[in-house]
Amino acid sequence: MAVQAQYKVEPLETYRWAKEMRSKHFTEIMKAKEEGRLLVTGNMNAHKDLMAGIGDFAFMGGEPWAVAAIREGEKGLALPALEAVEERGYARDLCAFTRAFVGSMFLGRTPFGPFPKPDFVLCANQCDSKGKWFQIVADHFNVPYFCIEYGTSGDDGKVTVNENGVNYITAQFNEFIDWVQKFTGRPYDDQKLVDAVVNMYKVRCYWGEILQLQASIPAPLEYKLLLPFFLNLEYWSYKPEVLRLMEALRDETKYRVANGIAPMPRERLRVLHDGLPPWYALYLFRYLREHDVAVVGGSNHFMFISPVQKIRDGIFRPMDPVDWDGVPKTREEALRWRAIVSCFSEQRSAEAKLKYHYTQAAIEAWKANGIILEFDRGCEGFTLHNAEIKLALQKAGIPVMVYEANRADFREWSWSHVADSMDAFLESMGVPRSQIKKELGGKITTAEKE
Repeated sequence: MAVQAQYKVEPLETYRWAKEMRSKHFTEIMKAKEEGRLLVTGNMNAHKDLMAGIGDFAFMGGEPWAVAAIREGEKGLALPALEAVEERGYARDLCAFTRAFVGSMFLGRTPFGPFPKPDFVLCANQCDSKGKWFQIVADHFNVPYFCIEYGTSGDDGKVTVNENGVNYITAQFNEFIDWVQKFTGRPYDDQKLVDAVVNMYKVRCYWGEILQLQASIPAPLEYKLLLPFFLNLEYWSYKPEVLRLMEALRDETKYRVANGIAPMPRERLRVLHDGLPPWYALYLFRYLREHDVAVVGGSNHFMFISPVQKIRDGIFRPMDPVDWDGVPKTREEALRWRAIVSCFSEQRSAEAKLKYHYTQAAIEAWKANGIILEFDRGCEGFTLHNAEIKLALQKAGIPVMVYEANRADFREWSWSHVADSMDAFLESMGVPRSQIKKELGGKITTAEKE
């Protein structure tokens, strides 16, 4: 059944900017020592904005570094890095990002040159791997280690603030600020901290507005186009240039909506993707695009909105307006908001009712016809409750596809099985099977380079 072209297609101008900013970040890490900057490492949720108060630094985030090892270095680094970890006795079901990063460290190799030695470790222990991951790193390089432990969140299935958890995290922030002054010998500038947190707040506000524009038909953006922006949002949003990038993306997205511009000429179906993708197999989104299926977003997009939204009754709604008036103005306000962000990010993963509500609300807001749930062997946290959520969504009449993968270990990937599942999923929603898999099979067995 042929589908006639319906929409105008134009390249997303800010996409190249986002990818260039990502590359620039890795360059900053590799040149940090020769330029006299502090080099700090830790996980993506580490509170690197707290470093802003002591001056110039570069932050080597573990997860984006692991993605780089898998993507940019898949031919010469990915397998040796994974095997290097296993040879030292670490289990293969350990967090995939941990294994890719630590393996690269053990080998002393990166896609960009020798593995750099950090000055110290700052991590956030928000799951069962992150704290131990960077303890291994600190021990390997014999450098100081500071770990901020997340507090408790609510358990009522609503986006509510748990004051005990917020106070617990905030106390650790103040402890770190005292510690880092003693370690570096530098005075701490509260205004620089506030400025960094304000950048993070405003970046999320722009992100919320961008995602709300995704409800338009046709969707102005798609999942794969959003990936480099997601990386900038989560890893480097304390930087002023990321704030400018997200403002530009918001404005360009508005332009695309106003002019009916889409990333693909046909939009037969709209679906969501839950969880981070297998980074070595992003061609699965190309496969969906070839079937005229728009992947309008995923859990790693909407889970960042709530800390800047006007949530009136504790119920998450993606289309609720962002709260531009809530920007922190003092050190106390900045630290409290950062602690709230930490609690919110854990609530969605830990509470089944809240995760289900987020997912169902996003499906409704983005006018999706169905959802793809990834059962990620590389991250138990993202997969938590997915089996229950699958059944609940199906009971609500929402088509659901499930596939197993590992976000950073290509040895646990079977494209033929995933493609067959996708065919059945799409066929159940009226998209006929085609020869696309055969025609593209030889071209999409390795990661696409962009």
